[in-house]
Amino acid sequence: MIDSSSSYSVQTELSNKKKSPIIIIVVILILVLIGAYFLFRPSEEKDKPDTTFTKKTSPTPSPTPTEKPKIDKEYVKIQVINGTGTPGQAASAVELLTKAGYNADNIETGNAEEFDQTNTTVAYKEGFKAEADDIKETLKSTFAKILIESTLLDKDNEFDVVVTTGGKIFEEATSTPSPNPTISSISPTPTSTTPTTTLTPSPTPSLTPTP
Repeated sequence: MIDSSSSYSVQTELSNKKKSPIIIIVVILILVLIGAYFLFRPSEEKDKPDTTFTKKTSPTPSPTPTEKPKIDKEYVKIQVINGTGTPGQAASAVELLTKAGYNADNIETGNAEEFDQTNTTVAYKEGFKAEADDIKETLKSTFAKILIESTLLDKDNEFDVVVTTGGKIFEEATSTPSPNPTISSISPTPTSTTPTTTLTPSPTPSLTPTP
């Protein structure tokens, strides 16, 4: 008589032996699939288009040069003061200003109290900085060194801009005194006893110069 328990164990063992290769094959397939997934996944990601958003920066516009304020030269009141004593120096400055467009009727000249200005200076009232800068540029062709005064003219001043000319101080030529004439001694000559008649000239009328 065959023991039923031993027969069952033999069948179970045979069944397990048949399942073992199947399980191994399934495990191998799973491993192959996992390896293939990780192997081909990077290549797929590389082929994908880059969808990251790149912010485009617009070029910064270059600053436009500031426009110079317009100057109404017709109505600017200017005083030109001769600061060196050189004859005609203020008149030459007036000539340059009128050629630049300033109204000659609004320009007056005068002399400084002392002729000691080595630099030409330009002073202006509040609100006339542009005019002062323009006058400086206008006078550069004749006057070597021109300075803009930092102190503003009084608001009640008659003139909008005051120019004091400078440069080499003028010196008048001094005349050399002529040498005193030497008087030579003359020996007296004997006078004759014959009386001589002296004639007194009649006075002639003097002429006065025309003013």
